[in-house]
Amino acid sequence: RNFQALYQFEGYVVEEFICQEVGAQINLRFDARIGPRCPHCQSKLPRNKAGKCAVMDLPIANGPVVYICFPTVQGHCEKCLHYVTTRPKEVHPTRGATWRLMRMISAWAAHAPATQIAAIYETSDSTVRHYDKEVLKADLPPPALDDLRTLLVDEKAVRRGHNYVTIVLNGDTGELLYMAEGKKREVLDRFFEQLSPEQKSSIEAVGIDRSGAYQSSIQANLPGAAIVYDRFHLMMNLNQAVDQVRRQQWREASEQDRNVIKGSRFLLLAHAENLSETGEQKLQDLLRANEGLSMAYQLKEQFKGIFQYQKQGWALRALDQWCAMAQASDLSPFQRLAKGLMKQRERVCGFVKHRLTSGKIEGFNNLLSRIIHRACGIKDLDYLELKLRNGSVMRS
Repeated sequence: RNFQALYQFEGYVVEEFICQEVGAQINLRFDARIGPRCPHCQSKLPRNKAGKCAVMDLPIANGPVVYICFPTVQGHCEKCLHYVTTRPKEVHPTRGATWRLMRMISAWAAHAPATQIAAIYETSDSTVRHYDKEVLKADLPPPALDDLRTLLVDEKAVRRGHNYVTIVLNGDTGELLYMAEGKKREVLDRFFEQLSPEQKSSIEAVGIDRSGAYQSSIQANLPGAAIVYDRFHLMMNLNQAVDQVRRQQWREASEQDRNVIKGSRFLLLAHAENLSETGEQKLQDLLRANEGLSMAYQLKEQFKGIFQYQKQGWALRALDQWCAMAQASDLSPFQRLAKGLMKQRERVCGFVKHRLTSGKIEGFNNLLSRIIHRACGIKDLDYLELKLRNGSVMRS
C-alpha cells in the first residue's frame, strides 16, 4: 500500500517492488477494473499486440536508479482511427522517463549546468537538455499578447560570428514575447502578423534604438503607436561624439597638450558622481586646458537634462535649444548628431511622455548572458527561446 501511494499511475497498480544495490524496479500491471485504454481518448483498446516497457523515474533516498516497468498493448482505436500503444499518462511518450523526473531535472536546469545535473541523475548532458526542452514546451504558457501597452524591440548576438536574433519584450513586465533569427524588417513583421487588430490597437509605444530596420516595420504595422528612442542608446551616441572630439583634439594638439588629453577618455565619459576627488580635479584641469573638450563635455551633460522634464513639449523646446548650441559649437561630431536628432525630435523626447526605458532590456541581456555562459554556447535557438521565455516570466 505504501508503494502504491508513492507510485500512483492512473489505470495501473503496483504489482512488485524489486530493490538491488544498483537500483530499484517497480513493476506495474493494468488495473483490472479499467484495462488497456487509448492514451489519447481513453477509449477501451483491443489487445492486438502485448509487450513491456521500462522508463526512468525519480531516484529514491541515497540516489539509486529507479525504473518503472509496465505492460503495453498496441491496438487500433476505433475512435481515433489509428494504431496506438498504451502507456501511463505520467510517462513521456518518447523520452523513456516519467514526467516528474523530467520536471525535476528541468527545475535544476534553471540554476545549474547540464554537466552537473547529468552527474546527479546518472544520465548525459544532452538528455538533460532534451528533458528540459520537453518540459518547457509542455508547461510554459503562451506569450501574453492581450492588453499590451508598450513593447521593447532589440537585436542580440547569440552565436560566434555575430548571428543575430530579433527580440520583442513586454515593456511593462519584461516578458519575452517573440524571438526569431535575423534582424531585418520581415523578421519583426512576422511578430506583428501574430497579433489581432484588437491586440495591435492597445499598443501605445515601442522602444527601439536609432539604428536598424525596425522603424519601418513599426510604422507599417502600428501606425497609432509612438516610437521612442531608448535613452541608453541616445547617451551612447553622445559618448561617441565626445570621444570623436577627444580624438580630433589629440590629433591637432601640440606634444605638451597631448600629454594632458592622453588617458582622459574615462574622465569625459563617466558620470560625475562616479569620479573620485582626484578624478574630478583631473577632469576640471582637462576642461580648463582644452576649449573643444570643455564644450563637448558641457553638451553631453546638458543633454541629460532633456529627460528630466515632465511634459514632452518642454522637452522638445529643450532639445531644440540643445541642437542650436551643438550646431553653433563648430564640433563636427555634435553637428552631425544634432542634425539627425532634429529629424526625429519627438522620438528622441518620447521617454518624457511614455516613460519607456531599456531597463527591462538590460535585465534580459543579463539573463541571456547567464544562460549562454552556463550552457557553454547555444546551438538550438528554439531551446534558447524557451529558456529565455521561462526566465523572463519568472522575473516579471
